[in-house]
Amino acid sequence: MPDFCAAYGCSNRLSLKTRAHGITFHRFPKTGEMRRQWELALRRDGFVAADRTLLCTHLQRTLKMSKMFILAGSNKKHHHL
Repeated sequence: MPDFCAAYGCSNRLSLKTRAHGITFHRFPKTGEMRRQWELALRRDGFVAADRTLLCTHLQRTLKMSKMFILAGSNKKHHHL
């Protein structure tokens, strides 16, 4: 089953084609405050990320989301797929 980006209006899916176009995907942090911040940053009412929920880098996310990617990558292993 293909994995799609969780951002509203985005239909990018994890595949060799998207990777060839420079689109990368990131998993949500497993637990904690950082995960909750990512969920809230998507601004989707009632959204709760699953263990395999992904976000792509194709569309520029808000500055807030970009800062969260940087913080997650610098403090823990990178969630880049």
